[in-house]
Amino acid sequence: MADDNITLISPISIPQNSVEVIDADEEVFFLYTEGCPLEWKHEQIMSQKDAYIDVMIDDQLIIKIAQNQSLLSVNGTTGTVVWNSSIMLSKFMFTHRSWLNLSADKTKILELGSGCGLTGISLAATLVKLIALTDQATMLPHLWKNVKRNLDRNLISSKVLVVELAWGEEIDRDILSEHWDYIIASDCIYNEFIVNAFVETLARLCNNNKFAKQIHEESLQNDNNERIQPTIAIIAMELRSEIVHLEFLKEMKRKNFIMWRLPNTMLGSDFEKGYAAYIAWTKDSLIYN
Repeated sequence: MADDNITLISPISIPQNSVEVIDADEEVFFLYTEGCPLEWKHEQIMSQKDAYIDVMIDDQLIIKIAQNQSLLSVNGTTGTVVWNSSIMLSKFMFTHRSWLNLSADKTKILELGSGCGLTGISLAATLVKLIALTDQATMLPHLWKNVKRNLDRNLISSKVLVVELAWGEEIDRDILSEHWDYIIASDCIYNEFIVNAFVETLARLCNNNKFAKQIHEESLQNDNNERIQPTIAIIAMELRSEIVHLEFLKEMKRKNFIMWRLPNTMLGSDFEKGYAAYIAWTKDSLIYN
């Protein structure tokens, strides 16, 4: 841990008007009381009843997604339809790709709770070197269906991993063998009983000991003072339950995360009310001066 004479090096520039989450109770009070809940927009942007939908990410990219509403809530399954936050996150990653420094030559991103795969698929072609789409085993056939529907075989073989990852359980070796620049997730915070497992998995990925040690040692040995970026989490969500939201923030604090809520102006006009996006990283993964 740092003492008073040590400065933590932020791994990314913080956008103007972002809010650091210092106190979980204050953050929830602001969002759910002062945030004008009566003005929130929660209408579905895409119909969840349609078997197939086209989602326009930008003027040149449309992702074709298969949905299956009949599987909703079967053994806790929620990812067989597209939720608003996944659209928000997909558009966000494209709009702010320069700020995030996304690159087809070097960027590696892992998505938790990929569901239909919208965000990961949208990133695969031009914005990443490697994308890992993960979900529970029962979701993988549906996820693969959408991956193959949108990406050609060569792109899949070179850039895409589709891997089982059940939160709170053992993590696949292929995942742990990589240093991920970003861990992303959308609409994964909706039930207080899964918050602990979600945050536990997020912390394990961000604190991958092999690469945390490597990052620290290389920063000390590099004469040019260049540093490898610690893993950054980007978490997009609809504001539904202040109880679940509060538990999520408190668990993130217990796991030693530094968190910033991004300004709603960065989320797009459809998501300025009733939504939130956080960037986060652990103190344990940071470089010290």
